[in-house]
Amino acid sequence: MSNELKLDLLKEKGKSLLRVIIGIIFFLIVIAWIISKMIGKEGVKPFEWILYGLFALNGIVQFVEGLGYPFESLFGKAYIWINDEFISLKASVFAKKQFVNWDDIQIIDYKLNKFIIEKTDNTILIIDLSKFEYIVNMEIKKVIFGIAQEKNVQSNF
Repeated sequence: MSNELKLDLLKEKGKSLLRVIIGIIFFLIVIAWIISKMIGKEGVKPFEWILYGLFALNGIVQFVEGLGYPFESLFGKAYIWINDEFISLKASVFAKKQFVNWDDIQIIDYKLNKFIIEKTDNTILIIDLSKFEYIVNMEIKKVIFGIAQEKNVQSNF
């Protein structure tokens, strides 16, 4: 039984030629709109700049994700890292990191989609698993159960 789990939740996705093409088309449409406004000597109004900017940003996002790179990775990390020293989970780039050292764990209980951890300083930490897929939850439970047994941590597994 492996007693370590390390997953990057923002790993590269599959490439999509369709998304790359859509991204390029969005960007070319913005350029064409701006050029047509300039040729027509109408000028580009401030609201139109915002609209064009959003349209271009959408094109860039589609292009980058079409190449297989998750756009969210520009804003942070999302991961699961569990080993015999600590438990560290971050469900999304905007979620708060949940971290605890195994040496600080006195009791660990599993309730529906969450671990309730009583620490040695009598504080309670709740590790929420509801943001993860079912198969990932099962893997997390398996690894935590194995390490808890190894370290003789009281649990309800």
